[in-house]
Amino acid sequence: MIKTAVFYLKSAVCTAKFRLHGVECSLVACFGQLPALDATGKVRIGKRFVVRGRVARCEIAAKENSQIIIGDRVFLNQGVVIAAVESIEIGDDTLIGDFTAIYDSNYHQMEPGLPDKPRPVTIGKNVWLGNGVLVLPGSEIGDHTVIAARSIVRGTLPPRVLAAGNPAKVVRSLEVHEGWRRG
Repeated sequence: MIKTAVFYLKSAVCTAKFRLHGVECSLVACFGQLPALDATGKVRIGKRFVVRGRVARCEIAAKENSQIIIGDRVFLNQGVVIAAVESIEIGDDTLIGDFTAIYDSNYHQMEPGLPDKPRPVTIGKNVWLGNGVLVLPGSEIGDHTVIAARSIVRGTLPPRVLAAGNPAKVVRSLEVHEGWRRG
């Protein structure tokens, strides 16, 4: 009973924090630590958004003139970082594993005279990013795709595949019908 009350209180505080920072969201379910939030840019989160931060808190950062759009029923596990300088979009029903990072920018120039060039990231619906996945700027992940733990996503991955490695490559196709959701 007490754990349930603490969960509801923490979720209410988390939702209030998001809204006070200008995030468009419904109720945010929060287990563990409250996420770090930098909503200088636009952040929009769909319904039934869940953040878990028992060991390490999550971080959501949308810098000035950028946007982060997160769909309905998205789950962020502990230690997830989502940081946008331009645009990151995450589709409905996506599951994001512990210590995954999604960036649309390198945040630093690599050589003098060559400024960093942010590139948008798009993650489809019903995607599962395993533990410790790194999604690099300009990446696109198709609907219903699974990315294996510790993989690095660079470029485009088609829908309905299992991908793994550095860089992540298609391992095999997945038989997923349109209405099915991971649970």
